[in-house]
Amino acid sequence: MKLRRVSRALVITSIFLLTLSVLFTSVKLLWIAILPLLILAFPNIPFRTSVISVNLEGGERVGEPLSASIKLKVTGFGIIKAMHVLPNSFELIEGSNAKATFVAGIGSVEIKYVCVPMKRGNYSLGKFLIESENVFATRRTRRTLNLGKEVEVKSRIYRIRRVAAKRGVARKPIPEIDVSKVGVPGTDFREIRKYSHGDPVKFINWKATAKLGELMVNEFEREGKKAVWIFLDANPYMLHGDIKRNCFETAIEIAASLSYFFAMRGHKVGLYVVGHSIVLYPESGKRQFNKVYSTLMKLDVAERREDFGVALDKAKKYIETVKPASIFITRAEYSNPTKAALRAMGRSNLPVSVITIKSTIEPNTLASTVVKAMEGSAERSLRAAGVNVIEVEAGKPVEKVMVGVAR
Repeated sequence: MKLRRVSRALVITSIFLLTLSVLFTSVKLLWIAILPLLILAFPNIPFRTSVISVNLEGGERVGEPLSASIKLKVTGFGIIKAMHVLPNSFELIEGSNAKATFVAGIGSVEIKYVCVPMKRGNYSLGKFLIESENVFATRRTRRTLNLGKEVEVKSRIYRIRRVAAKRGVARKPIPEIDVSKVGVPGTDFREIRKYSHGDPVKFINWKATAKLGELMVNEFEREGKKAVWIFLDANPYMLHGDIKRNCFETAIEIAASLSYFFAMRGHKVGLYVVGHSIVLYPESGKRQFNKVYSTLMKLDVAERREDFGVALDKAKKYIETVKPASIFITRAEYSNPTKAALRAMGRSNLPVSVITIKSTIEPNTLASTVVKAMEGSAERSLRAAGVNVIEVEAGKPVEKVMVGVAR
């Protein structure tokens, strides 16, 4: 609209001066009347732009800064505006991704900035918008350049270098030195317990049996470490919060970090994605971590809701085989996983941890009061059942959470 108004004003001015030159028979006014028309014709020289260099560094993980430096060569006469288009989930923290400058003949435009990706995924960073306007504001052109740049943003993995290892009753979080429920019995004595069907006769402790009046056996440490099974909640209610404080993205980070910690320390790690019914059988080592991690990177919240009890039924045969310690990552006030946690414990009293993710709600409101009441009720129910409960706020670093679960 601005272009048309300015052009129309110049044309009207030229006609007005031309009329005056005829009325007053003035040659000078005639030349002056031509001047606005020359102004309209002069700026039609088109702007030309070309990319000199594009450098993008970093931004491979959620929360990792991405530094961008883009330089363009411009020829023309007037004002040029350039902007590198960023996805909505990228937050600008330094500099600017847009710039305006005046060009007279040959010039350049350089844009430098630092941004942070707040959500995992594959993103295109190739769109570059250019708007040029001549010096008299009579012509404006827009064009789009394709820089051909893409970036894959993955979830952060928090690594714990050292964890205090304490042997004890496995009602607490998983001790790093806990051994597997399955495997070949070793030579290190562990305890004397009641006889169970299937125990080898050679392990019967005859002295303890005679003293207590019931069949007792020696329990030896088994080779290998405890299996860990992660239940990741991907139900629709997990997609809560803004880009920075998203419950599901925080859950993905926790699952990835725990998978790395246990798999790289010889523990067998299994995964069940609640909502998608995805099952990964427990294995150990880097290969298993890569399998879990690649699965997590492709995940989004499910369209339908799946109950934790249903998820446990689908994973039942695996759990009965490996006797794992279970970790539930969820929003406990919505999933209410108490019954599922008790079933995961079973008669063997296997260790169960529930990591409940809390979303940020404006305080002192009716909504926050209701949500806090729901959270408190769910956590009390879990703790009363002997479940280890760990709270984490969405969007916050999860190092402390990992320490709480892993030690």
